[in-house]
Amino acid sequence: MINDFFKKFLNKEAIIDHYGLMTNFDFTEEINKISTQKSLSLLENKVLIKCFGEDAENFLNTQFTNDVKSMENNSVMLSGYCNPKGRIISIFYIFQLDKEFYLYTTLDTAEPLLKKLNMYKMMSKVEFEIQDDILIGVSAKQEHVFFNDKKLDNNEATKSGESIIFKIGNSQVIVLAKAKDLCDIVNIENSNILGYKSFEFLDIQSIIPFINKSQIESYTPQMISLDILNGVSFSKGCYPGQEIVARTHYLGEAKKILCKIRFSSKKTISIDDKLTSVEDNKNAGELLNIVKINKDTYNSLAVLRKDMLSKNLIINDASVEIMEQVKKSA
Repeated sequence: MINDFFKKFLNKEAIIDHYGLMTNFDFTEEINKISTQKSLSLLENKVLIKCFGEDAENFLNTQFTNDVKSMENNSVMLSGYCNPKGRIISIFYIFQLDKEFYLYTTLDTAEPLLKKLNMYKMMSKVEFEIQDDILIGVSAKQEHVFFNDKKLDNNEATKSGESIIFKIGNSQVIVLAKAKDLCDIVNIENSNILGYKSFEFLDIQSIIPFINKSQIESYTPQMISLDILNGVSFSKGCYPGQEIVARTHYLGEAKKILCKIRFSSKKTISIDDKLTSVEDNKNAGELLNIVKINKDTYNSLAVLRKDMLSKNLIINDASVEIMEQVKKSA
């Protein structure tokens, strides 16, 4: 069964990018499938990092923007890692299982994150390992189909043998498993096998602000609304960049905010294209994540200047629709 699973994926028309295999760019088909049909995505652009050792909890709490010590076992929490100037190096979800911590983040930011953590751990008894098993994702709307009517609570993590299953909010379920175990964990029969871009669509729909390599150290947590998304604690102790993050919180206001946007263009739009205002051609913000959902239409998360939100915005001559601004979650 597992060989047939990968054969099904590999036999599809695919291209190679800097992450690895991606399925054919029939965006409308893939996004429709991930949203409405029994589909799973191979998350080649994400990694799961295990953090373990007797000092793991104390050390991680001195490094991350959120309060690791306040986490309950099996709960999933959004957090980030900053440089000393309060600029984000990585955004991730963290959870604890059996006294071991796991970080779910992008392949782009895993290496710089681990480099910093290993540099600062000094005499702390903590180790880090990137997990090399298969990482797949399914829409929470199809969760009952894949797991035989079993459902995780929102932001819950659990183990099934050597495999790990965790849920982000109410939108995504991620599984880490060895190839030989995957079919025992997930009911993959008659599933659509999709590339990672289909799951990035769910990231955008759920406003999950992962960053890529070109955006490392570009934003403070508040600029990408990590505080509004409950990814920052203002009551815990120090961590790299904490003074700057706290000063913005207590004495000022971030001039940028995370928004979900949509635009249509016959031109190719890249993550490096800038948003500008029609009225004065001033810079209005940057794209954070982007997915093409059909031939000409893109969905994206964008970091926008608050003073530009009421203006008419364009990107590469395409009109921009602001679909949603980040709001404080419960």
